Amino acid sequence: MRDFPGGLFHPSDDKQEVAFRYAAEKINANRDILPKSRLSAQVEVIQPQDSFHASKRVCHLLRGGVAAIFGPQSAHTASHVQSICDTMEIPHLETRWDYRLRRQSCLVNLYPHPTTLSKAYVDLVKAWGWKSFTIIYENNEGLVRLQELLKAHGPSEFPITVRQLNEGSEYRNDPDRSLSFATARRSLPESRQYDCAPRMAY
Repeated sequence: MRDFPGGLFHPSDDKQEVAFRYAAEKINANRDILPKSRLSAQVEVIQPQDSFHASKRVCHLLRGGVAAIFGPQSAHTASHVQSICDTMEIPHLETRWDYRLRRQSCLVNLYPHPTTLSKAYVDLVKAWGWKSFTIIYENNEGLVRLQELLKAHGPSEFPITVRQLNEGSEYRNDPDRSLSFATARRSLPESRQYDCAPRMAY
């Protein structure tokens, strides 16, 4: 029996697409996982802001008998995909950051919820015994993910420094608030908590 998981990816999601195809191949290679089935990954490439085209590609996958849909990464298109999957009762799997905790739907989000992730940061700081440290974030979503860490520290004689990464030059217009990853590694204390995309680290 052949099952068809569908994957919706944006042009820049080449790594996610490779991982999706590789996962299907690994499952097919291990006959202990789905002994009576064989996965055939169906991939559709969509633009991040084109919800109309995304909806059409989902309908195309549904006509082909898709068993579940993975993606996309864009919140704009993902909400439309989620609506269709809920209506058709098709499992929808995501791996993106989403601050909403949604229930009573066909959605399974494999990305840790921001509250859970933030509490994990708190546990790490406690385990490492940090008293004073620097929080380095990329964008406003990063601050949301780190809010429990800020709350847990509270008023204290040990300072917390909060800095925003700048992807371009060494500093933005306000040098006290923004810095590059390289500058952070050179000039800030060893105890640092990062919230940024891997590309910012190189």
